[in-house]
Amino acid sequence: MSDEERVVSWLEENYKGLLIGLFLGLSLLYGYKFFLSNQNTYQLNLSRQYDLAINDYNSADNQSIIEFSKKHITENPDNIYTILSSLYSAKIMYTDNNYEQAHFYLDHIINNSSDNEITMLAKYRKAKILFDENKFNEAHKLLGDNPQNYQHAELKGDLYYIQNNYSKALNFYNIVLESTITPNERKNIIQKINLIK
Repeated sequence: MSDEERVVSWLEENYKGLLIGLFLGLSLLYGYKFFLSNQNTYQLNLSRQYDLAINDYNSADNQSIIEFSKKHITENPDNIYTILSSLYSAKIMYTDNNYEQAHFYLDHIINNSSDNEITMLAKYRKAKILFDENKFNEAHKLLGDNPQNYQHAELKGDLYYIQNNYSKALNFYNIVLESTITPNERKNIIQKINLIK
């Protein structure tokens, strides 16, 4: 039997498997493209809804961003638009002195955001609310012993200052001075240090 005959024979025996494999491969490829297309369309729709809610917020209508946030916390908890709308919602609740709801939105961000900068911002804002509520130990715990940025370090210093632990307050204020900060921020920290001395 020649090589050509062997190839023809092999194709005759295996053509069904080849066709099924080709069909499955094409189905997976087009299915994946369809999935990506749907994801992109869905993300675009979320973006539009978010933009409309922000436009309302900028026009002094807070309800749209709160409703957007509530809806997507359950449907899309880790989506960037859910996270961003939760920041706005927490700010609105804080302004309304509804600290419990502000904590709810900030906790959602802390537990679901994959963006470290946003997570640190949410922790900072939550710690400030805890500070306002005189829950100093909870604020310390949230910020940790080694703050990740100068704002966290300054707030740790403020917490220790209000608790009359001046040596630890100085420690954290000096950490802030070692950071890259604006001249006004530096002046503010130096004033805080001078209050202690």
